Amino acid sequence: MADRIAVNSSARLTEAISRLSAMFREKKYVVVSLRPGKDRTLDQNALWFAMYKRIAEMTDMGDAEDARRYCKLHFGVPIMRSADADFRDGWNRMFLHLSYEVKLSLMGPCAMFGPDGFPVTRLFERAQGVAYTDAIVAEFTEKGVVFDDLLSGVAA
Repeated sequence: MADRIAVNSSARLTEAISRLSAMFREKKYVVVSLRPGKDRTLDQNALWFAMYKRIAEMTDMGDAEDARRYCKLHFGVPIMRSADADFRDGWNRMFLHLSYEVKLSLMGPCAMFGPDGFPVTRLFERAQGVAYTDAIVAEFTEKGVVFDDLLSGVAA
């Protein structure tokens, strides 16, 4: 039973203290980890969702979920295969032989991996997330998709 709370307001601080107190009263032992900073995952996920939506609007790829599947398979999987030997070995053993259509379908909601599909982008470290964003921009800008407004507030 692990909880994670981003404290970014007085209300969230109060919630965190209350949850910690309740857990301590119930369990008597609690391990707490703290680190300063903003959780980039939420910002990256919001950016990527907006990018998938834009791709869907400006191409004939399908809907945002189709764009998400495509990006995870075409950009995310190669990033992870390059960066992580265990991921690469597992992918090569379990998925490399599958048809393109099956691989693409596994990137989205499915019974085997749940609503987020095969884990790819959630495994990224920050640099891999930046590389993923850059790869999406590079390919789809060439196809006429405009991301400037979405990327204007993004720091490298």
